[in-house]
Amino acid sequence: MYGLDINFLNDRPEYKKDLPKPVTPGPSLEDPRPIMIGAAAAVAVNGLVAGSLVWLNQVNNGLKADLGKLNAELSQLDAQVKNLEAIKEKTKTFKAEAKALATVFDQIKPWSAILGEFSSLMPSGVKIARIEQKPAKKNASAPPPPSKKNAKAAAPPPSQPTSTLSISGTAESYGAVNDFLLLLQNSQFFQGEETKLISATKKSNPTRLELRDSQSTLAPEIPELPQIVEYKIETNLSPLGASELLPQLKSQGAVGLVDRIETLKQKGVF
Repeated sequence: MYGLDINFLNDRPEYKKDLPKPVTPGPSLEDPRPIMIGAAAAVAVNGLVAGSLVWLNQVNNGLKADLGKLNAELSQLDAQVKNLEAIKEKTKTFKAEAKALATVFDQIKPWSAILGEFSSLMPSGVKIARIEQKPAKKNASAPPPPSKKNAKAAAPPPSQPTSTLSISGTAESYGAVNDFLLLLQNSQFFQGEETKLISATKKSNPTRLELRDSQSTLAPEIPELPQIVEYKIETNLSPLGASELLPQLKSQGAVGLVDRIETLKQKGVF
């Protein structure tokens, strides 16, 4: 038979002996691996910082170069802008001069055309003895300038005053004078509302008849001519410019002025 010897003394607290704790090995000064690892990590961090600084310096240098190029381009653009502004100022000056030249041509009404208009308007039996031109009368009182609120609703400025013409002559009858007055009022060369009959007086005819080579003692009696009407009409030249009277000017033979105005129209001045 086998017997079991069980020792229960080890289980009793008063008989339990202190067991030794396991000892873990710590770092030793003789092992260089931790120092090498730390040094390698420090070198890596320093290298990363140095590389970042180099890269930032390169980027900064590139940005400085780009900034220099942009400043150079900006200087060129500024010079071009100044040239364009100078060209615009010259263009304004040329347009103003062209406008002034066009205004001069537009205000011309050749006397040849005006006399041709008189000749075409005179009815039968009407004669013109004298045409007198009077300077334009300036308006004594100009209307006040419109306020800003009523600027849009304000009436257009009045037309510039024009020269006054005084026409005097003779006609066979009052009817012929009236016909001449109506034709002048409807002409584009004159202002209809300013065309007025100043006077019309019936007088004896100043023309005298004489017999030529009359040797007869019983010469026939010389008849007296019928009376005539002396008239005076005043009118103002039309404020319309020559550019608006091209058909009338062309019909009266003012071809040179018409050609100049048509050339200015083609160039866009009018």
